Amino acid sequence: MDSEKITFTSDLKKIIRKRLVAGLLVIFPIFITFFVVKFLFGFVGGVLSPVVTKAIVLLGYSPPDSKIDEFVITTVSLILTFVALYFIGLFATNFFGKLILGYFEAVLHKTPIINNIYKSSKQFLHIISLPSRQAFKRVVIVEYPRVGMKVIAFATGGIKSKDGTELTSIFIPTTPNPTSGFLIYLPDSDIVDTSLTVEEGMKLIVSGGILVPEEIEFSRKEIPGNIE
Repeated sequence: MDSEKITFTSDLKKIIRKRLVAGLLVIFPIFITFFVVKFLFGFVGGVLSPVVTKAIVLLGYSPPDSKIDEFVITTVSLILTFVALYFIGLFATNFFGKLILGYFEAVLHKTPIINNIYKSSKQFLHIISLPSRQAFKRVVIVEYPRVGMKVIAFATGGIKSKDGTELTSIFIPTTPNPTSGFLIYLPDSDIVDTSLTVEEGMKLIVSGGILVPEEIEFSRKEIPGNIE
C-alpha cells in the first residue's frame, strides 16, 4: 500500500511538473512578445508623438488645448515609422542611395570607437536577418567539449585550405539562449547528420531538450563507429 502511494505521488509530481513546463513554454514567448511590443510602442510614441499631435492639431481635427488619445497617437507614429523605414530601404537600394550610404559608411569606418560599434551592429543585424535556410544549413551532432560528449549543433558553411582540406563550420548554441554559442570547424567524418529540421533543432535547444521528436535518424559520410 505504501509503495503504491509513493508511486502515485511520484507520478502526480511528474505530471504536474510536465504541465507547468508546458504552460511556461506557452506563456513565456507571449509574455516576452507583449513587453517587446509595449516597449516599441512606447519608444516610437515618445519620439514621434509630439510631431503627430502637432500635425493633427494643425489639420484642425482637434482644438489645441484638447487631449488626443495616446493610443491613436502611438499607432499613427508606429505606422509612420514603418513607412519611413520602407522609403529609407527603397532609397538605400537605388544607385544614388548606395553612393551616399557608401560615403557615409566610409566616414564612420574612419572614426575611432564609432567604427567598431557600427561594424558590430551591422554584422549582428545581417546575421539575424538571414533566412534560416541560409544561416543554418542542417542540424548535426558533434563531440564537444570533449570526446564522448555529444551536442546538438548547426552546420553553417565551410572553408577549404590550399592543400584541399575541407572543414565544415559548426555553430554550437547555448541552452536556452541560442543567440550565443561557440564556432568550431570539423571534417565531415566527425559530424553526424540528423533528420531534424532547423526549426525542430531550435525548439530542442530553447526548450532544454524537452521538445524532442519521437524518432531521430542519424547518418554521416564516413562512420568509424556509431554515436552510442
